[in-house]
Amino acid sequence: MPAIKVFPKDVDRKLTEVFTKYGYDGASMELLSQATGLKKASLYHRFPGGKKDMAAHVIKNVEAWFQENVDDVLRSETVPVVQKLSHALSAIRDLFEDGGRNCPLRMLSAGTEASYFQSSIANCFSLLKNGFSAVARENGMDESTAQAKAMEAIINIQGSLVLSRAMNDNAIFKTSISAVPQLLGCDLKEKV
Repeated sequence: MPAIKVFPKDVDRKLTEVFTKYGYDGASMELLSQATGLKKASLYHRFPGGKKDMAAHVIKNVEAWFQENVDDVLRSETVPVVQKLSHALSAIRDLFEDGGRNCPLRMLSAGTEASYFQSSIANCFSLLKNGFSAVARENGMDESTAQAKAMEAIINIQGSLVLSRAMNDNAIFKTSISAVPQLLGCDLKEKV
């Protein structure tokens, strides 16, 4: 039987799905192998450090996603603030399937190897905070207030993800995401 071609982007997506659903400790090599369509030996060939390398790779991809879809978008100086915030929040809604999907960062921040990933996960949240605080500053807030409001927005989003999943009610997440523009000082009369 000929070998099946497995594309790197498909492997990345499947690894992310498994770690997002099961966390680090629950993502067995068997689950990772089944999801990606790769034998365990092939996974070890691509990721010599095993599951730890796979999880680090997932976090690296999530970090690149936050850089491209949130921080770069929100810190752009050529796009109107409401438009760029709308774009970033839409991307966040998509990432978390409107509250129906766990946050991969949260799922990898717990477990036996959590300390190994801590600085990379913190950097992902820093990208989100930097982007949100840039919007708040652009809306006239001083640096300290902008940082505080950005952190409040992140806490609200992450908390609403946990509640949405625990209570099987995506409206919690949607309400939280909808409140971000006002929190960052955007005029709600302009549609986000």
